[in-house]
Amino acid sequence: MELALSNIPDFNNEADKAIFLSRVSNAVNDILSEKYRVANPKVKVISDPVNESDRSKSGTENRKQEEADAASFSIEAQDPQFTFDQIVLEDKVLEELQYSIKFESVREKVYTEWGLSKIEPCPKLALNFHGESGTGKTMAAHGMANAMGRKIILASYAEIESKYHGDGPKNVKKLFQIAADTNAVLFIDEADSLLSKRLTNVTQGSEQAINSMRSQLLIQIEQFTGVVIFATNLARNYDNAFVTRIRSVQFTKPNFDMRKKLWEIMLLPQLPIDADIDINKLASIEDICGRDIKNTVVKAAIKTAIDNKISITQQLLEDTLNSIIESNKGIANSLSEEEKKEISKKIRYKLRTRRVR
Repeated sequence: MELALSNIPDFNNEADKAIFLSRVSNAVNDILSEKYRVANPKVKVISDPVNESDRSKSGTENRKQEEADAASFSIEAQDPQFTFDQIVLEDKVLEELQYSIKFESVREKVYTEWGLSKIEPCPKLALNFHGESGTGKTMAAHGMANAMGRKIILASYAEIESKYHGDGPKNVKKLFQIAADTNAVLFIDEADSLLSKRLTNVTQGSEQAINSMRSQLLIQIEQFTGVVIFATNLARNYDNAFVTRIRSVQFTKPNFDMRKKLWEIMLLPQLPIDADIDINKLASIEDICGRDIKNTVVKAAIKTAIDNKISITQQLLEDTLNSIIESNKGIANSLSEEEKKEISKKIRYKLRTRRVR
């Protein structure tokens, strides 16, 4: 018995289409057998032949659109938005970044004069910034680019990945080529999705596409001779092949001295600040990140302007910061640990098994 199915998804090839129809057939037979007690059902699901001609036409149009979308992948280098002097981090982290910045000044001596190119033919600076959100990873990348006198290219997993199989690896290659051509610092955010362990027991086209993209990234890192910085909040699942090729730098929440310096930087001299502002008291508020401080100053300034007040007060800064802290806690505590794990598991599963297009 054959069952014609209309409006099935579009597929890149007949193999994917056949797999889809086979799985639907199995599901239908399982329902007939288990729920309706049909003995040995043999239903074969096929695509509706009536719609095939229309689908063929629309498929051609869709593919043209796919090719146009793939060709549209374009990321340009831009001027850094921050200087290195604006970065507030632990001394050991700052020292690590400063050594990295000086890498270019000794590259010729180390790899050419001292001959290290014989064991490292493609010298590069590959860093992995990992730590909680808001701890300064992106700002540090801008600061490094500025100190090196280079532009910066900002990219994320969402921009690199493509819903069309085969385009993801091409986008990775093109991204590194743009960085090489412009001599820009390449900064890739959400890197955990790219640098995670490659999938095993691959059965679907989407899984193959993810593995291909990760393999291409490995090739590009190996061949690249520029500066690439990855950033992530989650570095636990990195593939060891990536870990051994990049140097990790951990970003943590600021201590008292760092918070004090951040407040001094964020409270710009142009702002109408009350004379009685107590920065030490503000800096004593713990468990916050640099972004929290920035958001506090911005929100307080906006409220002061809207309310037509003369100046930004200590009380307003404290109240605004406390509201941000409570908001952060509310989001973090709205789900149980088990719920967080389950949601994370589902999201990762979806990323691995996206519907074949």
